[in-house]
Amino acid sequence: MSLTIPQVRDRLNALVLRQRELADEQQGIAREIESLIQHMYRRSYNRAPVTSRRVTAEIHSSVRSMAEDFPELSHQEIAEAHNINIGRVSEILHGRR
Repeated sequence: MSLTIPQVRDRLNALVLRQRELADEQQGIAREIESLIQHMYRRSYNRAPVTSRRVTAEIHSSVRSMAEDFPELSHQEIAEAHNINIGRVSEILHGRR
């Protein structure tokens, strides 16, 4: 199959146009990838302020004795009485603190 010069020229022009379209598409893909990469990092956050007291030896023993003396009290009630977090009460009573 033999092509004429005008046919070759037309085919070359079509290939150049196609190549430019592909290059534009690749640039669009690259921009989208860069945009998505920005979302792959965790945002910084501010921790909630500490509102309960530090657990001292006195608080520790008071929590234990209150739980023993008043077994009907909930952890929440014990925590409120000592101005500490309910999780701290649980840790103290289960020996993890």
